[in-house]
Amino acid sequence: MKSSVRLLSLILVLAPASALAQTNPADCPMHAGHSDAQASPAPAPDPQAQHQHAGHVMSPYAGKEGSEVKALSAEEMQAYRDGTGMGMAKPAELNHYPGPRHVLDLAADLKVTDSQKAELQAVFRRMHEDAVVLGGKIIEKEKALDSGFASGSIDEKTLRRLTSEIASLQAELRAAHLKAHLATKRILTAEQVARYDELRGYARS
Repeated sequence: MKSSVRLLSLILVLAPASALAQTNPADCPMHAGHSDAQASPAPAPDPQAQHQHAGHVMSPYAGKEGSEVKALSAEEMQAYRDGTGMGMAKPAELNHYPGPRHVLDLAADLKVTDSQKAELQAVFRRMHEDAVVLGGKIIEKEKALDSGFASGSIDEKTLRRLTSEIASLQAELRAAHLKAHLATKRILTAEQVARYDELRGYARS
């Protein structure tokens, strides 16, 4: 009888340890979500989240508060001052109306004659002079618009006047560039225009 009691006691003592040894670590609350395998790397940060702070999305204008003219980038300001094309003549350039500056740069390949070169230089000079003057006026009008908002003095009448003047100057500037392309095509032969398109990589249409 005593032997049976001792045997039963031994079984009761050993049983919990045995059951614990057979328990799957994943089934244990203390081990849930853990394994011997290496932990997965943390996900890469969301680029958009880097521009968020306290639930707000950073403006793409942030950091430009100190710009000379808020509406214009430094590159645009320089282009207006230099009288460069700024892509304004694309309708001409991409429809077989060459630009005078590029034709002069390709003069040897296009077999431009001396008389043609003189005419092209005159076209470019007029266009460039007009572009520089108009670009300077656009900058001044943008400065006035900027200043009005900065000081809080602008009203709707002034706003409409300045924006209309800026739009008119931009139209004149674009026309100056496009007129130069019109004049350039009249100076060149059809063969030179075709060669120009080829050298510039434009497909014929």
